[in-house]
Amino acid sequence: MFVQKRSSRLARFFPFLSWLKGYSSQELRSDSLAGLTVAVVLIPQSMAYAMLAGMPPVYGLYAAAVTPVIGALWGSLRQLATGPIAIMSLLVLTTLTPLAEPGSADYISLAFTLSFMVGCLYLFLGTLRMGLIMSFISHSSVKGFTAAAALIIISTQLPHLFGISVGKHEYILPMLVNIVRELPSLNPYTCVMGIAALILISFIKHVNRNLPAGLIALVIGTVMVIVFDLDQKGIAVIGAIPVGLPSFNLPLVSFEMLSKLAGPTMVIALVSFAETYSVGKAISSQTKQKVNVNQELIGQGLANCIGSFFYCPPVSGSFSRSAINFAVGAKTGVSSILSSIIVVLSLLFLTQLFTSIPKAVLAALVINAVLLLFNPKEVFALLKKNRHDGIVAVTVFIMGLVIKPDYALLLGVMMSLIFFLWKTMHPVVVRITKDPELNMFVDGDLMDKPDCPQILQLRIDSEIYFGNAQFLVELISERLDALVAPIKFLILDFQAVSFVDLTGIDELRLLLEELDTRGVRPVFININPPVQKVFVSSGLSADIDAEMIFDGKGTATRKIFPILDHDYCRETCSIALFNECETVK
Repeated sequence: MFVQKRSSRLARFFPFLSWLKGYSSQELRSDSLAGLTVAVVLIPQSMAYAMLAGMPPVYGLYAAAVTPVIGALWGSLRQLATGPIAIMSLLVLTTLTPLAEPGSADYISLAFTLSFMVGCLYLFLGTLRMGLIMSFISHSSVKGFTAAAALIIISTQLPHLFGISVGKHEYILPMLVNIVRELPSLNPYTCVMGIAALILISFIKHVNRNLPAGLIALVIGTVMVIVFDLDQKGIAVIGAIPVGLPSFNLPLVSFEMLSKLAGPTMVIALVSFAETYSVGKAISSQTKQKVNVNQELIGQGLANCIGSFFYCPPVSGSFSRSAINFAVGAKTGVSSILSSIIVVLSLLFLTQLFTSIPKAVLAALVINAVLLLFNPKEVFALLKKNRHDGIVAVTVFIMGLVIKPDYALLLGVMMSLIFFLWKTMHPVVVRITKDPELNMFVDGDLMDKPDCPQILQLRIDSEIYFGNAQFLVELISERLDALVAPIKFLILDFQAVSFVDLTGIDELRLLLEELDTRGVRPVFININPPVQKVFVSSGLSADIDAEMIFDGKGTATRKIFPILDHDYCRETCSIALFNECETVK
């Protein structure tokens, strides 16, 4: 027993032990190929995403060298590739631009602080097993946000693609206006190289998706810059990159800074983990691995926290690189470790080769990567599938272009919650009747079937709580008022009711009093045990006739049929719903 507990504790604190145990040479071969393939994509992407975040490209390489190892060792999904991603880089840019000039020392320092805060939030949620809080981000909000973010990311890269200079803007519309104004002053060499790189990357991916299109475009672009001295003709290049690994750095944390970054930290954490979780679900459905949300939060939290001490901006699980990692055949987190090692070797020995990389090609790489995320048709198609989801997605998409995208996402989350509350506040009450031809109980309104004139049977398809209890009782009263023939029994089916609060109990008491005034006997069926406990503890069960509580519809109708008005059945009623009806006709 002690050994089992110790083993379980070790697995929790060191989850990588589960896949390192019994690690085979065949797995090493698969992981090595996957690690090399991902590194080829990771190096150019990390530099491009650092540039997108408003930071020098070297900080993207630092993040690519440090964080994949930590995310792999302490995460739950073996094929997840942690590192810089486009959407998180955009959120870093929009969050920090109002506080400091992008690229400045203060701005870069804020990015490390933001990474530290995001990591701490992840660790807090994961340690306390609060991963379910991520469920508050609806898929409709994410779809609208992703489409808007893709468009914003593309707009931020257009100046690099065309070789024009525009001021930094918090919002996309003024930026686009400024870009259009500056188009006459574009650099033709930069514009041709950027567009050619974009076409080349797209063409290579179309021909063979397994080829490193981004790396090929970078190599060709860099060679052209060196051979033809294109940097002397206005094509902007990365410039000198420091040789060596990042040193230890303490992020600056103050109360004022914490208060300014607290809100954005929550948004960035929620959005980035939504992508991480989506990646996990997509890959786990293929590998049959179990995604431990809390462990993944811990893994991403450690990656961001530790990364912030080594000059790393915020990172997350990458959808594209994880997909490549899985497709090439990665078996364990060793593939991510090997990717980091390759980046480390590049920082030690290959930085001189990065000096002449044109920024236009990096911009083309970013634009090509996020074009897949820009799918407004899918956003507007939600309006046909589900009206509420469609409204949320379209609103987030439009507002993401008008205001800051993180604010738009928060608006979408609030709208989703409001729609959910609105739905629960207006519960569905279904009229149930028996179809003698099918010999089964059906939805009377849907199937357009009549009731027994002396029995009204209703199924409540919702929990009963303070937000909907009064509306529910009023809805039942309206059903009673709409009846032409005076009924003797009201059967309430509680099969779909799993929770009743004290406000619900009070409203049910008022309903019982109203039924007594009308001369209608209440019948309760299919009461779930948790609800039954509330009935007993609140004293409501004392107000209900114990002989009028049954386990099913058929039992209830058989028991109450003998006390119906049989004279009415013979002389007035023209329908025969129940088998017993024929005995009194």
